[in-house]
Amino acid sequence: MARTNEAQIELKINCTQLTTLDFLTRSNPRVYLLIKDQRTQKWTTTTCSTEVIMGESNPEFFKSLLVDYHFEELQELRFIVVHVNRPTQKDWRQQEFIGQFDYDLGSLMGGQERKVKGKLYNPRNPTKDCGFITISGEEFSRSKKIVRLRLQVNQIEIKGLFRRKPDLYFRMSRSNEDGTYSPVYVSDSIVSEDPPWPEFEIPENTLCNGDEHRALVIEVKNKRRAAQPIIGSCTFSLNELLNGRTKYQLRPPATTKVNSRASLPSLHFTVSIDEPPTFLDYIAGGIEINLVVAIDFTSSNGNHRNPNSLHYSNQNSENSYQKAISSVGKILEAYDYDKKYPVYGFGAKFNGVLSHVHPLNNDYENPEVTGIDGILAAYSQTMNSVELFGPTNFSPIINQTASKIRSELDYGNDKAYYILLIITDGVITDMELTVRAIINASSLPLSIVIVGVGNADFTKMHILDADDVPLTDGDTQMESDIVQFVAMKDFETEYSKYLLPKAVLEEIPEQFLGYMRRKGILPSSPVNNEIIPPEYYN
Repeated sequence: MARTNEAQIELKINCTQLTTLDFLTRSNPRVYLLIKDQRTQKWTTTTCSTEVIMGESNPEFFKSLLVDYHFEELQELRFIVVHVNRPTQKDWRQQEFIGQFDYDLGSLMGGQERKVKGKLYNPRNPTKDCGFITISGEEFSRSKKIVRLRLQVNQIEIKGLFRRKPDLYFRMSRSNEDGTYSPVYVSDSIVSEDPPWPEFEIPENTLCNGDEHRALVIEVKNKRRAAQPIIGSCTFSLNELLNGRTKYQLRPPATTKVNSRASLPSLHFTVSIDEPPTFLDYIAGGIEINLVVAIDFTSSNGNHRNPNSLHYSNQNSENSYQKAISSVGKILEAYDYDKKYPVYGFGAKFNGVLSHVHPLNNDYENPEVTGIDGILAAYSQTMNSVELFGPTNFSPIINQTASKIRSELDYGNDKAYYILLIITDGVITDMELTVRAIINASSLPLSIVIVGVGNADFTKMHILDADDVPLTDGDTQMESDIVQFVAMKDFETEYSKYLLPKAVLEEIPEQFLGYMRRKGILPSSPVNNEIIPPEYYN
């Protein structure tokens, strides 16, 4: 029976008194979420984590964690707090451990305040004080609306002997169900007495979780006043802005002495709100999703006849490459308009010739196979004749895919989007060329999904997955993040293997929508996609 009570819970996180690593280094904290597999009783890494907050022992995280909620299940959660000393590594185990806290989602949501404060614990040093974590839960509204805001402050009084212009920024927070506030946005700073901050977009979910009447607070701060940075604050709601109120006075902190005859600075708002098209709107309008598959046949995978090889398979079980093709491919197959996929191998001798872009069907003019079963069949057939070799170069397949896309765009076909799935054991050798290839392709309708198999060092893969640090070759920076990397070793338990496709594919809809927004492409009217069985033609 299908679930009827599915919901998502938004978890807001803050920590206090985090332990410092030494006397000179402050924490760069980040929180990761793990879920216990009730069948195996093992903790499973999820795709949920907060942002990194640099140099802060009492962080209030802007990014929420979203968790599917099921009333009928025991959902045990583990919150891992780390100090990030390797910014390009997304695996929490590669960072410096601060502490952990375990709690179950039912107890959190069943409590009156839907909030818990816990003491962080280090199992390797149980007596050590690690700090505290506070978790607040609230049902996620799933609003699709985007709020656009522009702010300007006026009448900031410049004080001091040298009357330096202030370096102003603002921080926006929203009220929680228990009356506390959580940060949702912080602006860049501008050196000016009356800075007009540029317009920014924020999802209505993030701003107020779909409640236009929810109280919001803005604090305007001066970076040049470390002792008392707050200039003033105001409380407002999205509903007030939408109903025409656009000016608010900034009230100074209670501890600030104010000249009763001086006028208070004011904050001016410009607001608009809309409901942009969704990923499914574009699909209904006839956008074509095209999957391209590239498989690593380098010798670092091991001889495929040896049971220790990553390419070894038998009738009783799939190897890691087959698992990745099946689990990810079956999701994407539903969206590929013709179910035909170009499939390439790289890093091996095919028919005696070393190639990094070899079609597995040996047809350079038409490298496509039909369906996921066709990919698996071409892979298995190739294993009978290929000579595993090397090196592991990504740039050729990325450049070829990008060239194909540019040709389609030159022909006027802007109704297609491509997903390049690269499955590899992770020992990449052309890093500089690959970075350049990704940067050059980052303006195209393309997402690159990299699935790492085996236990290799995936550090370079995490660099390519530029969630926190955009790729640059020194002169040019990527236009947008188009790469997602996932290591299969994180999804080996019975429960977690069902999370693999989610981890691999979760960024694609936003990458897709980001491209469409940047290029100003709107969805077409829905087309008739009715599937007619073959017998109706007879």
